[in-house]
Amino acid sequence: MIGLHCQLQSGIDYTRIEGKNLAISIVDSHRYANETVSADMLIYCGHGGLKFLGPKSLPEDQELKRGNPALKNGMDERTVIRVIKKLKFDKKEVFVYDGLYVANHYTRHRNEDGKTMFKYRLNRVPASTSPNAEC
Repeated sequence: MIGLHCQLQSGIDYTRIEGKNLAISIVDSHRYANETVSADMLIYCGHGGLKFLGPKSLPEDQELKRGNPALKNGMDERTVIRVIKKLKFDKKEVFVYDGLYVANHYTRHRNEDGKTMFKYRLNRVPASTSPNAEC
């Protein structure tokens, strides 16, 4: 794949490979309640539920479409996903490539607003054991 993340608004970038949409990168831009559990684990909230205005708009249910099934398919296929995180650096916000991860679990639950939300657990792939080491 060429480029790090091609979506302008969506935090999940995906492509069709052998008939399935597979996630190829995600961005943690702090629009959702993503959690960095450790240096090697990220809980990533699924796609949708917020409109362009983000927290200023009323939340909606997330659906299993667009980026959400692509992340689930990537989990099922054990494909690697590039992770980009927004960080504060010297009073500026910058986006930093954080490495390759694999999604290994997801849940569908109701958030505090009563809306459906998907959460995906991603673990960093150690360089020596990458399932797609040729990437």
